[in-house]
Amino acid sequence: MTESGDQVQQLLLTIRQGMAPRTVRLFAAQGLLPVSREELIRIVVLLAADGDEEISRASAATLAEFSLDNFLAVLADPGLDPIEIDLLARERFEDEVRLAAAQHPKVANETLRWLARSGSGVIQNVIITNQTRVMACLELIEDLRANPNVSPDILRRAREFEEEFLQKAIVWASADESSLDIPVGPSIEEVLADLRAIGMRIPGDAGPSPAGMAEIDPDAPPEIKDAFVRLAMMNTFQRMMRALKGTREERLILVRDRSSMIIRAVMNSPMLNEMEVEQIAAMRGASDDAFRIIASKPRWTKRYGVLRNLCFNPKVPPGVVLQIFRRLALRDMVLLGRDRNVSELVRRAARQELERRR
Repeated sequence: MTESGDQVQQLLLTIRQGMAPRTVRLFAAQGLLPVSREELIRIVVLLAADGDEEISRASAATLAEFSLDNFLAVLADPGLDPIEIDLLARERFEDEVRLAAAQHPKVANETLRWLARSGSGVIQNVIITNQTRVMACLELIEDLRANPNVSPDILRRAREFEEEFLQKAIVWASADESSLDIPVGPSIEEVLADLRAIGMRIPGDAGPSPAGMAEIDPDAPPEIKDAFVRLAMMNTFQRMMRALKGTREERLILVRDRSSMIIRAVMNSPMLNEMEVEQIAAMRGASDDAFRIIASKPRWTKRYGVLRNLCFNPKVPPGVVLQIFRRLALRDMVLLGRDRNVSELVRRAARQELERRR
C-alpha cells in the first residue's frame, strides 16, 4: 500500500471511530484532500452519513461531481472494506452500482439483505442465483419475499431453494450438527452499530433488521420465556435446526416464526407428535402456513381434536376451514354456526351445512 493509501486508511479509521476533528471532516467533505478520485470517494461516502448537517451536505455535493464510472472503479477494488461496499451501494440508485456491490466477494450479509428487500429484478436475480451466499444467510429468502417489486420468477426460485434446503436440513437433523459445513458470510452488524452510536445516519437505514420471531406472550410460562430468549439469539439456520430437533417448547415458539422456512421445518420435525399438532391447531399466534400444512395432512385431521381446533380457531384463514369443516359432528356444527369468534363466512357455511343434513 502506498503512503497515500496508508493515510486514507488511517483517516477512514478515525472517522469511523468518531475521532476525526470537525475541521478535518469538513475539509475532506468538500473534496479538498490531495488523494486520488477513488480514495476521495471512499472517504466522502462515509462522511455523507455524518450527523453534522453541514458536513453531510458538503459530502453530497462532492459526490454528485463523480460519474457512475468513478463509483464502479471504486467497487472494482477487491480490498474494499465491507462497510464501504455497503455505503457505496446506498449512495447511488443505478443498478450498475448495486450490482457491483452485490457481486463483490466481500459484500456483507446486511448489505445483501438490504439489496434483497429493495433491489430491482436484476439485483434479485443475482442474489437468488448465488446459492452459497443464500445458504450463509437464509434470511435473504424472506427479504426477497418482502421486496414490493419481487417477480414471480424470483418467488418460484426462492421456493425451490427452500424445498431443497429443507430436505437437506431434515437429513442433517439426524446427524451430528457440529459436522455441518455451512458457510458464514461477512457481517457489518457491529460496525453499523458503532456508526449509529457516534451519530452517523446510514442512508435507507431503519436500524437493525427485525428478528424473524414473533413476540412472546407476556403471560407465557417460564420455560417458554427461557426458550424464547435462547431462540431469539439464533439466526435462521440455527432456528431451523431447533425446529427440526429441538424441544416441544421450542417448536411451540417457532411455529409462530415469521419465516415460512422455519414454519415448515417445525411441521416436518420428526419430533412433532399429534398432541402438539392439536395444540398448534388451537394457537391464535401460530402462522397461517402452519394451519394450511395441518389441514392438508389427512393423518392429522383424522384426529378429531385437530379438526375441531382448526375450525373453531378464529385465526385460521376461512378458506382453510371451508375445506374441512363438513367433517364436524352435528353438535359442533351447530356451535360453529353460532360462534361469533369465527368469520361470518364460516358461520354461514356451517348453517348451510346443517340445512343440507336435515
